[in-house]
Amino acid sequence: MDSNSNNSAPELKTSLISNTGEVLFALFLSAAYLKADTRLAFVQTHIDITLLFFGLSFLAFIYRVIENNYHPRVSRDFICVAFLFFLLGACLAAGLLQTQSPQYGYVKALRFISVTGWAFLGGVLLITDVQSLKRFSMALAIIALAMAIDALLGYQSALLLDIEPAAFGSDHIALGRACGLGLLTIIAFLLPTERELWLRFGLWIVASLQLLTTFISQAMGPISSLVLSFLFFFAISVRGWPRIRIDRFALRLFVVTLFATIIIVLVLLQGIFPSLTYDMQNYLTGGDRNVVERLSYYQTAYRQFSENPIWGIGTGEFKLVTEDYAYDYPHNIILELAAETGLLSVLVFITMIGIIFGRGLFYLYASNGLDRIVSRYLLAACCFTLLNAMVSYDINGNMILFTFVGLLTALTRFQMPGAKEA
Repeated sequence: MDSNSNNSAPELKTSLISNTGEVLFALFLSAAYLKADTRLAFVQTHIDITLLFFGLSFLAFIYRVIENNYHPRVSRDFICVAFLFFLLGACLAAGLLQTQSPQYGYVKALRFISVTGWAFLGGVLLITDVQSLKRFSMALAIIALAMAIDALLGYQSALLLDIEPAAFGSDHIALGRACGLGLLTIIAFLLPTERELWLRFGLWIVASLQLLTTFISQAMGPISSLVLSFLFFFAISVRGWPRIRIDRFALRLFVVTLFATIIIVLVLLQGIFPSLTYDMQNYLTGGDRNVVERLSYYQTAYRQFSENPIWGIGTGEFKLVTEDYAYDYPHNIILELAAETGLLSVLVFITMIGIIFGRGLFYLYASNGLDRIVSRYLLAACCFTLLNAMVSYDINGNMILFTFVGLLTALTRFQMPGAKEA
């Protein structure tokens, strides 16, 4: 009995350490949302939180390799997309030759190759099967829940100060993005694969909180991306022609979504969230200040691209000075690449996206059961992160997009024969 006890302790320790890799990786991807929180200043003052979780998640991968003799299998699709990713990094590095902002450009290129590179590679190396994907997805949902709770607790103060709600010191866009992705993760993956009734009930409660928080964040970019991603999710849930079939879970979800939409519209009409109602009206009519600003970013980026369409104006060289701020990126990943590194990098990025969506859709319609759930989830999550990259942050601020790009090249590893959809 003592011998069994002695043997089980190291095995348990190995299992716990090995299984934290996906959680640490999720924290790495979300670390930028936590940096400004004064409650974490004791960490941030000594080491950058993103680099901390970068190192810890990488060490978790090394531990797996050493302890479990782990040899990750990669597909030909991954090799092709990885080549395009690092070709994109080479374009950013080449852009340093003509930039007038060498220090900022160097940091940007180095960060893409290293930190964003780990966001791309780490997903493929750490997330190796369905259970691994579930741990990663659960971690994303829990991080989003923590942000939702923090934002809701401070919502009244935000209203009194007339500022957008936020969580952990981040901005309202980060809040909308995190909760939007958390909601999509729960709806598209965790709920369809969960069998325990009490867990499903809990997931619905968490999803409701994240839906509420996404809307009260007043971040119209993440809200629009979430709506379009759900439409995409429902569209790829339909198959068969001329006899149309819809996945059972997606059909039930559509009914719930329609009911939730009616409630949201009624709430907005009642004026319970006046700031959100006002912002949505301005957004839809084109009078929103953020929309006007985004258009000016896009116009500036296009003008800079037209100055040198082949090679661009140089990595980190985009500049737009307004009355209030100076902006270093155009809030659109394609225009950012076009302006700074030229047409080649744009073609590389578009080819990468085309490959992973093409292969993802092919695999989706050729699969059933759990395989279909996973591929549909990864496609919807990639759609959400891609749409967000079109309206906010720079290429490194959208590194989670490249995580889902990488995961879509590894769909065959998530197969589980005989699995049924809930």
